Amino acid sequence: MDRDTDLFVQAFWVKCRDVVRPELDRVIEELKSAGHDANVSTQEYSPVADRLPDIGPVLTLTVHPGGGSQGRLLRFHGDVAKRDLEIIRNGAKAQRYDLASVDEAVVKREVTDWLATALK
Repeated sequence: MDRDTDLFVQAFWVKCRDVVRPELDRVIEELKSAGHDANVSTQEYSPVADRLPDIGPVLTLTVHPGGGSQGRLLRFHGDVAKRDLEIIRNGAKAQRYDLASVDEAVVKREVTDWLATALK
């Protein structure tokens, strides 16, 4: 991995740890209290193509409304090639942000908008 890619991936995970994950943890608690299954998973960056949906890095929130088998996904994907953060919702066009501009307000808005359709 080249130096610029390494720095971007590190910055992505710092942004996830400091900004994205605290909001996801708060939402997961609310979802679980309301009877839904919810969890967060990660996928590391790999420049080698594999069978995973993205080459990473990715932080994914999965919700199973009412504990059902059909999961709804919200992905925070570090687009290494474009050097930005892509937020991908089920069935919606991805939203792209400069990594440095992603703050708590952006994450809250994206999660709230996604939940409005994910729990239907």
